[in-house]
Amino acid sequence: MFFRPIRVATLRSYPDLAAQQLLATMFDQEEIDMLRVGTGREEFTPPVGIAHTLWGARTHEVADRIHLPLFATALCLESDGQTVMIVDVDVTGFPTPVADEFRAEIASATGITPTHISIAATHTHSAPVWNAETSNGASADLPGMHLMPAYRNRVRDAVREAAIKAHSALRPARMAAAYGKSEVTMHRRYRTAEGRVVVSKNEGGERDTTLSLVRFDDLDGETIASIVGYGTHPIVLAHQNSSISSDFPGVLKHSIESLVGGTCIFLQGCAGDQIPYDALTGDVRVAEKIGRRLAADAASTLLALEPAPYEESFSHVVESGAPLGLWNRTYLPDSPVRVAVRAVTVALPVRAFEPIESLERKAAQTRSEFLGLDRGTSTPEHFADLHFRARRADMLLGMAKRAQGTVSVPIEIRAIRIGDAVFVTAPMELFAATGKAIRQASSFAVTFVGGYTNGTEGYLPLRETFDEGGYEAELASYVSPKAEAVFRDAACALVLDINRS
Repeated sequence: MFFRPIRVATLRSYPDLAAQQLLATMFDQEEIDMLRVGTGREEFTPPVGIAHTLWGARTHEVADRIHLPLFATALCLESDGQTVMIVDVDVTGFPTPVADEFRAEIASATGITPTHISIAATHTHSAPVWNAETSNGASADLPGMHLMPAYRNRVRDAVREAAIKAHSALRPARMAAAYGKSEVTMHRRYRTAEGRVVVSKNEGGERDTTLSLVRFDDLDGETIASIVGYGTHPIVLAHQNSSISSDFPGVLKHSIESLVGGTCIFLQGCAGDQIPYDALTGDVRVAEKIGRRLAADAASTLLALEPAPYEESFSHVVESGAPLGLWNRTYLPDSPVRVAVRAVTVALPVRAFEPIESLERKAAQTRSEFLGLDRGTSTPEHFADLHFRARRADMLLGMAKRAQGTVSVPIEIRAIRIGDAVFVTAPMELFAATGKAIRQASSFAVTFVGGYTNGTEGYLPLRETFDEGGYEAELASYVSPKAEAVFRDAACALVLDINRS
């Protein structure tokens, strides 16, 4: 673990007013770009009884309790005329057009340029599916579906109001950033004895244990906010769970706020082939354990950061029971911060699918079988069997439609620079190797790479993943084996470009 602090341009607030005035005469504060930071949070937890339909293997239809509330948490940053808004949302993901609508609403309410707004899903798998009535073989007349429209409106309001609060709360700040490490994540593509690749922990596979961490303090040294970026799938709670929950990200944020102070933003990283070491359970205590462990790992680094730059010199000895050597701390002027946003749209080649008509027939058939199930007499096993078949058929059809009639699909890669840290995001589920390669090519002190931002466009598997098979390449992706290399090269070039800004 190493620390490379990023200093933001403000002066240290001293309790001694004379010292403060002396410093003000030494450094012209008007010439310094001052970072301002604000946060906001709004809850959108749905009621018990709402449709709870994500997992194919589920045997329940509605949520029967609330484990952890769901929130939209916003972080607003402003420096030298550039304003950026990041909102983390405790959902699995949003359709890309919906994310675009959210960004437009925030822009209208705050005046922030839409291209400077990021909507990032924490990717919990225990929140309602956004379009539950029309996905996974479902229909609007199933149990709990009548609550979905109001829930979507509540999410929309929460995202907007959290952003407005963050924008209204802007105040001068310093920042420091560093990498940390957590052993929570593991590779999740496991090959069974029969040769089948399934979603399960794989101790021999590639993983990325890097934590990307930023802490923002006000001029009195109180923490305003922190960013924790880490890539592992929030599937601690799986098909056995029937509660609404933000999974480990919710516990992580709450724990960081208790340990470090301020408001915590969680950014989901390259989790496409990552899973926590203990996962796929219905036991909410496991999600709490994973969240607390991640928070402890992150907090140990966050608390060690020093946003205010200083020098120390030995002062004098005080005679006590033992001779005590005291040091003087001299606070220094801060270096200017730079906030910038760059984006590039890359054409990712798509793969071939069987004819749409064939996939539509299969989806219609499996959906009909699932909807025709006698829910009063069916066994849980039969329910789950019909549902997972309908879900898989619906997913594959959706991917095929996305690639239909084109050789490539445009995907936006976005980079946000905050001082000597950069956050690279895209609306896809990236693999750990992709994020590591982009980070290694970067000259920034801290480089975070993540997905699930400003939309949901499926997985971006590595080339070799298509030969190995498995869910990520076969069911949940529309890109070709060449796409990841195209994405990686474009993202690396984007990081180089924003570093010149």
